[in-house]
Amino acid sequence: MALSAALICGAAFFSPRISLAFAAVVFLVGLMLRNPVLLSLGLILIVCARGNASLEALHAPLPPSVSGLGQLMADPEPQMFGTQLLLSVDGRRYLATVPIQDSAVVRPMMMGEHLQVNGRVSELRGAPAGWVQARHLAGRLQLNSVKLAGRTAPWYQLANAVHSRVSAGADSFPEEQRSLYLGLVLGDDRGQSEILKFRFQASGLSHLLAVSGQNVAFLLAVAAPVLRRMPLRLQVFFGVLLLALFAIVTRGEPSVLRAAVMAAIALSSVAAGRLASGLRVLSMTIIALVITDPLLVHSIGFQLSIAATAGLLVMARPLADRLPGPAWFRLPLAVTLAAQVATAPVLVALAGGIPAVATPANLLAVPAAGLVMMLGVTVGLGAGLIRNPLAQLVQIPSELLVRWIGWVARLGSQSALPLLRPFQLLLLGIAGLLLLLVTSRRFAALAIRARFKQSLRLFARCLALSLLLIAIRPTHLAAGESDLTAGATLWVGTCGGQVLAVGPSANAGDLLESLWAAGVRRLDIVVAEPGSAATRTAQVVAQQFQVRQLLSVGERSPPGMTPIGMTTWSAGGAQVAVRRDTARKLRRVTEPRVLLSASACSF
Repeated sequence: MALSAALICGAAFFSPRISLAFAAVVFLVGLMLRNPVLLSLGLILIVCARGNASLEALHAPLPPSVSGLGQLMADPEPQMFGTQLLLSVDGRRYLATVPIQDSAVVRPMMMGEHLQVNGRVSELRGAPAGWVQARHLAGRLQLNSVKLAGRTAPWYQLANAVHSRVSAGADSFPEEQRSLYLGLVLGDDRGQSEILKFRFQASGLSHLLAVSGQNVAFLLAVAAPVLRRMPLRLQVFFGVLLLALFAIVTRGEPSVLRAAVMAAIALSSVAAGRLASGLRVLSMTIIALVITDPLLVHSIGFQLSIAATAGLLVMARPLADRLPGPAWFRLPLAVTLAAQVATAPVLVALAGGIPAVATPANLLAVPAAGLVMMLGVTVGLGAGLIRNPLAQLVQIPSELLVRWIGWVARLGSQSALPLLRPFQLLLLGIAGLLLLLVTSRRFAALAIRARFKQSLRLFARCLALSLLLIAIRPTHLAAGESDLTAGATLWVGTCGGQVLAVGPSANAGDLLESLWAAGVRRLDIVVAEPGSAATRTAQVVAQQFQVRQLLSVGERSPPGMTPIGMTTWSAGGAQVAVRRDTARKLRRVTEPRVLLSASACSF
């Protein structure tokens, strides 16, 4: 069944043109003959036909405008100049933009509610193809008018009420801790700052900000005392209802869908008296989800969730048996390593590698995150029903745990440990195989002298340690100039000085990732060019990296920044001055000038 699930995912990903009628005939023939090969082939062909039909629907010609009743398929996302919606109108989904003057109407709304809309349609350009396909987006919609309309389905009303109460329970938290709490409990990342998202990504903890199977497991653990008092069939019925409600509350994240369907299949198999292995349940889950929505395979969250779950089922227990130390240490470490090994191909393709600090960061943060998830669906929900200061009092443990997780993410993102790229991962893989080899039963059973065997073990461990140290050594920055992202340039002096110039077109999130991936952990000088956008980006960079001097180019200096003036600033072989263009009569245009010189080796 695992092979069938893999082939079905491949069929959904490539979606060749297949007749749905022909696929149905093959499946029915296999069903009548009870032939597993024909059944699997029929399912694969059905997925191909449905996937191709879904892609053709996305690429169908767009109307010039739409007007009618639209349904929110996600919660509104506030932006600087308006609000972004995922809107379904006339059976097609659009990435809609509401102008700032109408944002007050839509921002309080929630998923499943309806709007009467009118707007212009255009092609959706610039977004990753997989992201667009996984969300079934047909195009972009610029709304001219919006107003409330229609009734919300009862299941959405209930889920939105739970979502609102859990959110209200965290109103006493500081802004950063509140956004992190909502991400841990509900997967709601709308209020998270770019620097918070970066810190979790750079420390290998970004999976905590999206609800996952761990949330589902804790939900069932909390509900278990009540469910166990019911007859077996009622346990399954109410358990599945609870899973469906939680999936809507968390807005149908792919990882939650995977975990919820797996849990529902496991509950049903227990009720039927047929125990199934974890891999079989996972395979059945993949088949059910991909047949329902073939484009789900393009979701990065779905890919990571499937890979991590398969890694845990296959590798976690064998690793735990081989690792040294007490069980309380071996089991979490084995789970972390198994998930990282399994998701490595996806992460390498997506981000270029895996943070080396991810393993210790997960060991420190995941237990606390589990407690926050359990408290969130119990104490957090109750706190949303009462008022301060009692709500604030009962939420103190959750706030402390959230602060701990945030501290781990910040410390991990500032660690000198590098991004493990394919070559470093290969070295670590060789080191791991060496250690597994010398601790295996076959090696212990070799008919060689005990002293020689002990020497081989020692040599293998020393070699593995050497490979580990080579793989995790900090990245060395070469002297010179490099363009990191659009609007941002990094200079590294001959004596190690690091100067960053930030322009108005630089994106804070992209710049943080580029600096970190390049091995930058400190900056001697950051220069912000004129403009509020460049100033904001430079200040975000200064929050993350150790910046000795934050300079501004312009007539006025924002708070916390020093005007560059006519002074020449030096740092480790780099000199920073300002070049002024006085040709314009209305104003002077200034821009930073950086020179690399061996004579400027002072800090």
